Amino acid sequence: MFVKGEKINLRPVRPNDFNKILRWNKNKLLTYYVGDKLPTTLKECETRYCNSCKLLNQIFGIEDKAGEFIGEIEIDHIRWREKQAELFVYIGEEDLWGEGYGFDAIKTFINYVFNVRNFKFIYLRVYEDNHRAINCYKKCGFKKRGILKFKDKSFSDNLILMDIRPQNVNV
Repeated sequence: MFVKGEKINLRPVRPNDFNKILRWNKNKLLTYYVGDKLPTTLKECETRYCNSCKLLNQIFGIEDKAGEFIGEIEIDHIRWREKQAELFVYIGEEDLWGEGYGFDAIKTFINYVFNVRNFKFIYLRVYEDNHRAINCYKKCGFKKRGILKFKDKSFSDNLILMDIRPQNVNV
């Protein structure tokens, strides 16, 4: 699978991408925002990316136009009958944050998911202090639907729930 955007291409995550993923896992801000999604060992990478085609999730690598692997985008918690799923995305290279790669990846992926895969509803969760991501999601057409508030004092941030349907796509 290869889907082309304006600034990025989407393609399968490859074994030669694993070392970058492991390096990105050392970025504290990135791991704060993405939680425990990033593998910590080569074995975890193999398990996550080699099993992504088993209908549980759909993971794609994000590469820039020069062919450099810069992040990933995924739909997970897929409800195939209802054509619904949760979106997960990150740009691992911090110097590329705010440069439009995430926006183009989401725009390209959402168009693929709605127009090729015929999904009807995509949702996501984002920390309320992740303003860059929230603005990007809004720009793509995601709407805020609610907030998950944590009573546990170990969490400092609440999660905003957002979703998008094909008729709301702004891209």
